[in-house]
Amino acid sequence: MAGSDLRIASCAALLAAFSALSACGGGNGSTAGTVGSVDTSKSCKQQFNPDKAAAGDDCSPTYGQYCTNTAGTPIINAQTVTACDGVTVNSGSVTAGSLTSNYVVAAPTNAAADSPIYIALHWSEGNGPTLINRMRLTELAKGRGVTVVAPTAPGPVQSWGGTGSLVPTTSVADRVALIDALVTQLTSAGGKAASGRPVIVAGDSGGGEMAFEYACAHADRISGALFVAASITPSDLSSCKPSAPFASVQVHGTSDLVAPYSPTPGLSAGSVETFQALYANNGCDASKIKSATLPPASSDAGISGYQVQWVTGCTSGFGNALVTVQGGGHNWPGFDDALGLPIDIYGPIGEGFDATLQGYDLLRYLGG
Repeated sequence: MAGSDLRIASCAALLAAFSALSACGGGNGSTAGTVGSVDTSKSCKQQFNPDKAAAGDDCSPTYGQYCTNTAGTPIINAQTVTACDGVTVNSGSVTAGSLTSNYVVAAPTNAAADSPIYIALHWSEGNGPTLINRMRLTELAKGRGVTVVAPTAPGPVQSWGGTGSLVPTTSVADRVALIDALVTQLTSAGGKAASGRPVIVAGDSGGGEMAFEYACAHADRISGALFVAASITPSDLSSCKPSAPFASVQVHGTSDLVAPYSPTPGLSAGSVETFQALYANNGCDASKIKSATLPPASSDAGISGYQVQWVTGCTSGFGNALVTVQGGGHNWPGFDDALGLPIDIYGPIGEGFDATLQGYDLLRYLGG
């Protein structure tokens, strides 16, 4: 059982733990009856599959299936991770140059040798424990066998936001180097190729922007990236020259006033335009883009539905997807809001698509 207190672990102890996990054995799911790493024999409610969504299957999310719902957590940042049976919690730190980040690790107790590493980056003025609790990342760890690592951005503002950050306390290059040092520490030397484990970088808001910037700088070290409510600026998009292909999923609300969905000078290159650039990098054919529409959840307020666009069959072997939350605000769909309301100061909160479990499933479907 996971403890609610974070146990401080040295880098050596963490690496030893990861090595022990690797000795447990296991497969990556890339066998007959799968697309990417999604088991096609499972229902869409069990494991999200865009093909089944397009066929009209019930793909509504299931919340709290693996871990106790953490709604009601403090509005301010938490300092501990909510316990979940079958998930072990540890912590550590990483340093690159003048920056140091403390991070939390939430890993399944019996992780497979090829358990994916999911680096989760929080929003401005958030922290790692709060991200894990609010975005239900212990559920991801337990339900999908993923090792979640959530670093806290160096202060004083604790923001991963890049060129679009209102208070850029460090350079993009410095923060990219810090995430890169974390990837090296977790994989003992060189990302996905060295460890044999998929490395995914994901983020919300400014954390999503940081995930994008890291993917652009070190695409060869990751398998996939998830950007939620991320303001990808025109300059970030134009300067993104990935050295390798990688799978990507974007999740964005059309009523997001903080990170605009449509092109906005100085703020946003546009979600569709970013999707186009990413699938072009993967050698995807625009004529092969598919689309599925998901209905709003009964609890959704101000959201008319969800459009999932995706493309596979790309020359690189990696695909891309864009999940558009029609009427959605600046939020991570499926997160636990402290007040339990369908709308907060950042706009409507969606529950008809789960950016945590379903976003992960979609990314793995695309090869991430």
